[in-house]
Amino acid sequence: MSNRKEIIQTREAALENRIASVFVHVTDLRRSAEWYSRLMGLPVLEERLNGGPVYWFDLPGTHLILDSNMNNRQNPDWDDRMLPRFMLPARNIDDAYREVSGKAEPFFEPERHGIMAYFNFPDSEGNALMACWSAKSGEDRELESQSPILPRIGGVFVDVKDMRSAAAWYTDLLGLSLDEENAGKSIYSIPVTGGAGLLLDQNRFLNQEEFKELFYLETENFEAALDYVRSGGFRLADEPKHFHDLSEFALLDPDGNRIVVAQMKRKGD
Repeated sequence: MSNRKEIIQTREAALENRIASVFVHVTDLRRSAEWYSRLMGLPVLEERLNGGPVYWFDLPGTHLILDSNMNNRQNPDWDDRMLPRFMLPARNIDDAYREVSGKAEPFFEPERHGIMAYFNFPDSEGNALMACWSAKSGEDRELESQSPILPRIGGVFVDVKDMRSAAAWYTDLLGLSLDEENAGKSIYSIPVTGGAGLLLDQNRFLNQEEFKELFYLETENFEAALDYVRSGGFRLADEPKHFHDLSEFALLDPDGNRIVVAQMKRKGD
């Protein structure tokens, strides 16, 4: 799942080629905040459970946003097709809207809320994304964790059916060159400038699997992470898997969202 490769930029796009935040859509914000906090060994921040629609984790590189969509569902024009999987930073929201409109049909025009503005749009296969501009950005910092599962998102998955078409669409969106050789594989890693990897994944379509995997969290001690979730009563989705370059297991959060925990294998392991 490595996403670190040379970035060949063909032009400066209106959207940055990095994932600022990943979304998990939940039904009970407190329950989910407590579950994800316990998984990553972080304290629950009560000030973020103040009646608003979201709870967020300021993770290094790529943030995690739990979204109840409480406000969205009060909008008669809203439907679940618009639920974004992740957020891409916009250098300028109006430039981003014009550029994206040439490649997709945004669900709505930019919404502006003081120091931030955003709009949602579908990718070439109907996955909803968010473009967001903000006047301020927080500095990345390492978090003190009491869990062997690190509070760090290693990669975000996008399920695709037609890999070559999807890879061409994303690279064009972000002003990158297409890696023709890797576009024929079942996983295509979009090179990013930092934070979580952006991984187009055709495996679930090829294997005729109905589930989706949202992202993976990193661990540096796979067996300790596995013991931690088993002893903590977390729900495993299936048995752990071991591949030549990584070991992984999947969990189901309180809403059934499938989250992966993975350890990359170093050469010589």
